[in-house]
Amino acid sequence: MKFTLYFSLACLPLWSLTGHADSLDLPERPGAFWLRLDALPAPQQQSAAPTDTLRFDSLSALTEHALRERPESRAAWLGIQAEAARLDAARAENWPTLTGQFSFTRSRSLSSSGASVPTLHRYGPSLGLSYVVYDFGARAASIDAQRYQLIASLLNGNRVLQDTIAEVEAAYFAVLAARAQVNAQTQQEIALRASLDAVNVRLQSGLAARADQLRARAALAETTLARQAAERDRVKAEAGLKQAAGIAQTDTISLDWETAAPTVPEAGALLTDLLAEAAQRRPDLQALQATAARARAEADGARAARWPSVSLTANTGRTFFLEDERTPSSTYSVGVNLSLPLFDGGRLAAQARAAERDAERLQAEAEIQGNQVARTVAEAYHDVRHAHLQREGVAVQFDSASESAHAAEARYTAGVGSLLEWLTAQADLARARQGAAQAEVDWLTAFSRLSHALGRLPAVSPRTSTP
Repeated sequence: MKFTLYFSLACLPLWSLTGHADSLDLPERPGAFWLRLDALPAPQQQSAAPTDTLRFDSLSALTEHALRERPESRAAWLGIQAEAARLDAARAENWPTLTGQFSFTRSRSLSSSGASVPTLHRYGPSLGLSYVVYDFGARAASIDAQRYQLIASLLNGNRVLQDTIAEVEAAYFAVLAARAQVNAQTQQEIALRASLDAVNVRLQSGLAARADQLRARAALAETTLARQAAERDRVKAEAGLKQAAGIAQTDTISLDWETAAPTVPEAGALLTDLLAEAAQRRPDLQALQATAARARAEADGARAARWPSVSLTANTGRTFFLEDERTPSSTYSVGVNLSLPLFDGGRLAAQARAAERDAERLQAEAEIQGNQVARTVAEAYHDVRHAHLQREGVAVQFDSASESAHAAEARYTAGVGSLLEWLTAQADLARARQGAAQAEVDWLTAFSRLSHALGRLPAVSPRTSTP
């Protein structure tokens, strides 16, 4: 009866892993979807939070919010904490190991003479001490390897934060571009509406034809549709900014600050200084160097493991008996052990060679990455220079288009110009206004890409968002 009960209890976990799986309706053939999503644990339903308005007074405050809330930042931080814990574990190898144990044994010797042998019950605590006195630097190499791994994790975490900053800046500049397009289309719509009103006045006075009114209406309708499309793009750009900043899509954001134009790189020889700055600042390049150093430390550890190690061992314990006639006894031992690896099939030597080759490979990858970084910096630098020239050229174009539109309006109002001339001048002004807004955003975006390519860490404002 007891055997049957034990057998049933032992088979219960096996049934839960095998027979119970048949109730999940596994796919019958390759390529079939498994649609039993109700077998998953029910997700925790979170109450919908009220819509808040997050106000930011600077791009630094918005970036700081993203660095706190983005899951990429949290994942990088957790990875750093894990590597730090592994470093503590490696350093713990320098300390002795003390082990406590409590045992209970029941023993009975077999007698060949037929005499009765009593059953003994022993119990008692014991302590064991083990300490590696000398190992030719194997533990030190392991600690160095883990320390370089932590440094690499820290540097890679810095690059993750830089990527987050670059995403927030790019999304913010996209919002600026979308808002500028909405503003340009709104101003064009206001101007065309004024044109239509002027045409209606001239039509009532018999100074304009019906065709002029239809042409003005068509131009106004086209601009209205363009303004609606620009508003849609603005909303989509703000949604992208919310995602980049780690803000819920149901929240409303208020961006209330003036964007200052950065300093223009002037000297052509500045590119050499920028390349040197990137080689020094880029954390991903430094992370590869740290990873190569970790591989070299692992090679040193593998070579040190081929040498003897000296360790100290000590044990003490006290044994008690349940039998009253037995007297408790104490034991202790102290010894020194010399461990020498005689033959391992070449495992340690192969591990050392592999670690050395990994270090050389990582060094080569660092050089490859350095060449790619140099190209990225050079391209971003020339983009900044070009964007600055575009700003200056578009500004001249906007001034000319604005003066031409005012002149065409005056000529049409005076009755010496045509409506087509006026509408054409207004269309040119609208394109110049959009081009000026886009050139300003392109300049900011190009400078942001240059900062990201250089590995610069912008100063983050201590002020946070307030609802």
